[in-house]
Amino acid sequence: MTPLEIPPASALLIVDMNRSHLDHEIGHLLVKKEDADHIIANAVRLRRAWRAAGRPVIFVRTHHRGNPATGELIDNKNPFWMDQHRKPIPGLGIPRKSIAVEGSPVTEVVKELAPEPGEHTVFKHRYSPFHNTDLELLLRNLGVDSLFVCGVNTNNCILCTCFEAFNRDYRVYLVEDVCASMNGEEYHRAAVKLIAAALAWVVKADDVINALNLEEYRVR
Repeated sequence: MTPLEIPPASALLIVDMNRSHLDHEIGHLLVKKEDADHIIANAVRLRRAWRAAGRPVIFVRTHHRGNPATGELIDNKNPFWMDQHRKPIPGLGIPRKSIAVEGSPVTEVVKELAPEPGEHTVFKHRYSPFHNTDLELLLRNLGVDSLFVCGVNTNNCILCTCFEAFNRDYRVYLVEDVCASMNGEEYHRAAVKLIAAALAWVVKADDVINALNLEEYRVR
């Protein structure tokens, strides 16, 4: 296998590593605990090395505006999503609900990955981090042409991120072992298969860390 080479103008895109999916104390659309712990640990190591290499880190978070008078979400009016509301979530089995209202604790990045000075955050209202956000402007201003994508959920937001980045001619890498799905392993693997077939190179966190060529972070 050819060793991984990280393009010079690369950014790490961390998608929806939020408390809603990963914090089993307050989350509501949760990745299985062991999977959450695994991807958080890998993300911490990857982000630390990436920062040390002086490369840009971008967090993508989801939140929706709400109507305080009614409790209704303003941003999420997609007909399919509304039809699925309160129905059991595939693989998770609990009714779908949304409490990811702007300012809510569940929209925060998990504490282990809390954004640090010099890192960037983009807020989205749909699966795509490009749709009606300033992500593309940020990437252009940073001079980025390659994205290392990781986060939750592999089969919707991550898959959509890879599609959208591919369609904009970014070079895309999926960091597979820093991704998981609340819908379960079967959905995660199906999404990885689709991404590998048509959209992105699939890599592991350790390979990315070693490719940064920082001796103190090298994985033996």
